Amino acid sequence: MSLPLSVSLPAMLADGGDREFRQLIYRMIITQSRLVDIRKAIAARVGVSAPQYTMMMAILHLQNASGISIGDLAEHLEVTGPHVTGEVRKLAEMELVRKTVNPHDARGVLVRLSREGKRRLVRTFPFIQRVNDILFEGVTAEEFRALARFNRKFMATTAAALRFADQQGE
Repeated sequence: MSLPLSVSLPAMLADGGDREFRQLIYRMIITQSRLVDIRKAIAARVGVSAPQYTMMMAILHLQNASGISIGDLAEHLEVTGPHVTGEVRKLAEMELVRKTVNPHDARGVLVRLSREGKRRLVRTFPFIQRVNDILFEGVTAEEFRALARFNRKFMATTAAALRFADQQGE
């Protein structure tokens, strides 16, 4: 008895079967889990949780002289404003970020890394760089650009697939 295919897109089928596709999905799930664990290991070196580390790195790279808004940070990280607000509150309590009133919108807040927050991140960069070098060792510039293009596309299609799956569950 032959099983139904788990995908019908011709580009995803090899010799009429979906075995290679299913293997790719399994490996992507394993990769995702490993990336989460790597992020946790880096965050531990900074002394924060994995989501807090992600926030701190985004703030470091996106803040300008006055900081970055919660909304802009949430948009960049593709998470909700309340999630960012909660993590920023915790980071502020640890004195790793500073919050100020947004001069362009008194209802809003701008966040910047504190000196201690920046110090913790910067001292971890040699480790971060080594981890990333290992992650992408042997990947060519062409492969990296193709992966980045694929990932941009895949971010959109995973969101659409999740919406579809959620709607089917209702």
